Amino acid sequence: MLALLLAAMAIVPVVSAGNQMPVLSSDVKSLQAGQSPGNDMFAYLGIAKPALSTGPRWQTYASSKAEVDTLLNKAGKQNDVRNVIGYLGGTNERVVLFAGNDGNFYALLQKTGVITITKVSSAVIGSKVDQSVDVYSPGITLDQNNRSIHTTRYELSRISLADIGSSEFSAAAVYSTHITRTDSWVYLGISRASLYTDGTFTYDYGNQILAINDNSNTYQALGFDQCQFTHATRVTGITGYIDSSVIWSVYTAMPPKHSVQAWISCNYYGSTNGNSVTSDWVATGFGCFGIP
Repeated sequence: MLALLLAAMAIVPVVSAGNQMPVLSSDVKSLQAGQSPGNDMFAYLGIAKPALSTGPRWQTYASSKAEVDTLLNKAGKQNDVRNVIGYLGGTNERVVLFAGNDGNFYALLQKTGVITITKVSSAVIGSKVDQSVDVYSPGITLDQNNRSIHTTRYELSRISLADIGSSEFSAAAVYSTHITRTDSWVYLGISRASLYTDGTFTYDYGNQILAINDNSNTYQALGFDQCQFTHATRVTGITGYIDSSVIWSVYTAMPPKHSVQAWISCNYYGSTNGNSVTSDWVATGFGCFGIP
């Protein structure tokens, strides 16, 4: 069956029967290893860089799980949390910043033994769109009717704790960079399928990546089939990554196939990067069942 839209949130490959083109992980790793410094989002958007905090630093959920779970259980909010963004521990106060199941952000504050929950906003402070760029498969000469194009959108936001009633953390904030990289397959002059490597990187500026929300997904038009789709997050050193890959096939005998491996990244200074590797070939057989 043709897949019109896949918005897979779990990191699970979707694979059709038959052989698949090998994953070009070495090509992607080579691109990442040789990447340029990328875009400093604050300079890129003309925004002043935040000052480094001199107080307690934000901690990830993984490093503060016991404290966070205890506070959420005391507040009766353990079932209302989509994901924990970070934790702050001070002299007399504790703060848990989390995204709720309703799509809003909340700050749990424990102060002098009393717990309060305050809705906080994620304020967009800048955004930009990179122009589309033609990307041709290595070693293959393609005309304008058969190619790949990509566009990358950036949005920088800030979540402040100024209004939660904290004495110790009123100046605390976290930043998030939302990146959507769109890699599209243009076949016979028309965009037929797209891979959206999409996610939000939330970080304590100059300290660490706190959370990565991966919303990568794909689209393909009627007459085109998705043979494989995977996506995953990871953190290496100061940088968070979202990796994605897809293989498409024309739904026909002796099908043309097209693969994309893409990645986006953001470090805890707000510098972003990304790239993709594409391949084109003609298989024997039918659709995704074609070999290879």
